[in-house]
Amino acid sequence: MSITSRIAKAGAAAVLAVVVSSGCAGTGNGPAGAQRSASQAPAPAASSSTPTAEAAAPTDAAAPTDLTFEDGATLSASSLPAFSLEVSALDGWEQTGEDPTAGSREYTNADGSVATITQQRITDLDPTIGDRAATEQMFTAAGLPAEQLEEQLLPTMTGGTAQFLSIAGHDTDGSWSATVARAFAKPGAALIVKVRTSSQEALRPDLHDVLVAAQVALT
Repeated sequence: MSITSRIAKAGAAAVLAVVVSSGCAGTGNGPAGAQRSASQAPAPAASSSTPTAEAAAPTDAAAPTDLTFEDGATLSASSLPAFSLEVSALDGWEQTGEDPTAGSREYTNADGSVATITQQRITDLDPTIGDRAATEQMFTAAGLPAEQLEEQLLPTMTGGTAQFLSIAGHDTDGSWSATVARAFAKPGAALIVKVRTSSQEALRPDLHDVLVAAQVALT
């Protein structure tokens, strides 16, 4: 799977706007700031894992607690970053779709908001450029400006946080959406969360719900 298609399949915003107020409450300026509250959420039960399904919690006691962009260089090339998420961890949401070929699952809540969680190997990442540069490259390859990306922290299964980049905007169909993504350059993988809502007001709480449940695991 190519860099461009990774973000495209996650449905990145077509018309960009600064919507900082749409993000979850947290530190920083990103549209998806679960940075204060994410680490407080209980870890959901992990399911069995394949490269296109949610991953089980890592069993290696030496697994890193935090995953900064710089930590990406220390990962094994054979490791598989993944989301460890059970639909039961998303209160008020239900799984409404799955595309194993794209490594994505779709969840919908009662208000009609849709979350797409994607994880997959990528074939055209340069393993030497580092995770931040690789993540920016994913966004820019999809036509999204790197200068508007904001840093975001997602919880890890080991009780720490993982650095991601995010962007939010107003889509051409009138909906509002936010995309939170990270590329892992050395193993050649990407994790993407996209939430689409009908209103700017709904984006913040819905995105928060998903991000605190989509905990990052290394397998």
